Amino acid sequence: MVAAAGLLSTTSCLHTTVSDDHFAYSDADSERLASDFVTKFAYDNGSNHSNGIRVYNNTGYDCQLDYITGKTMIGSGAENYVDVVVPFAGHLTFTATVLADGALVNVPIDVQVDDIDKDLDPLFKCLTNGTAEGKVWQWWADEQPDGSYAYIDGSWGCVGGGGYGWSATGPNWVCYGIGQEDEWTGLLVSMEEWVKFDCDGGPNMTVHYSDGTEAKGTFALTSSTTPEKAAVGWVGTIKLTALLPHQVSGDQYSWYLEEAPAAFDVAMLDDDHLILIAPGSSATIFCDPGWGGASTHWTFKAK
Repeated sequence: MVAAAGLLSTTSCLHTTVSDDHFAYSDADSERLASDFVTKFAYDNGSNHSNGIRVYNNTGYDCQLDYITGKTMIGSGAENYVDVVVPFAGHLTFTATVLADGALVNVPIDVQVDDIDKDLDPLFKCLTNGTAEGKVWQWWADEQPDGSYAYIDGSWGCVGGGGYGWSATGPNWVCYGIGQEDEWTGLLVSMEEWVKFDCDGGPNMTVHYSDGTEAKGTFALTSSTTPEKAAVGWVGTIKLTALLPHQVSGDQYSWYLEEAPAAFDVAMLDDDHLILIAPGSSATIFCDPGWGGASTHWTFKAK
């Protein structure tokens, strides 16, 4: 089966080119049309319910399949199918958004995936293990025999703020260690803090904070970045809907991060290590390779 990254999501089906003056169906008409269209989509992923899925479009409309990591087309002629690889196991809902006579109709399509047997994007697999169980990330710190912690490069801690122009191996301005309270949120930096990313029916994240509370959210990982960032070893970006430990929110403020970023830079991601960097609003990227604009960074290792 030919693999093209894919998933859960929306398809836009275009019969002819139309203007933007779409009219809206009533709820009852939309539900009726959705029921009609849902029978025109089918899929095949084998008896093992593989994550490699062939999606068939029998609507008579050329379709665009929009999934978490990109978009692809499904024709309506002899080759009315597309092969996708999804990184999730469980009950999935694809959504076909069909443009029918100038109106958009959302069509839910149920898909079952049990076996993650097709190769995933390498970064995605590093982040999640490519499994429903997922992967837990804790602070990149190693406990010593005396109960203290050693940090990578020997000079910096778990979460901190500083410049935005360094490589993946060394942000080292203000870095809080295990047992310290950060000056932004006043929360303790603890090895009880962790972030889990999993593929249980979708791109899920769970954040466990030092006070014992948890937050659920989703993530969207993109394995591309700017040439300038790639030149210093950064590998992509990630959008998160739950706050990381010690991330400022609401009216909190730090010199390094004024608000939640639209996306974090993934400065390092391999099987064992994860560094996320959020630029402050005034960050000028690489104006000076050693002293870029303000940022906040999080340094994790696989648990």
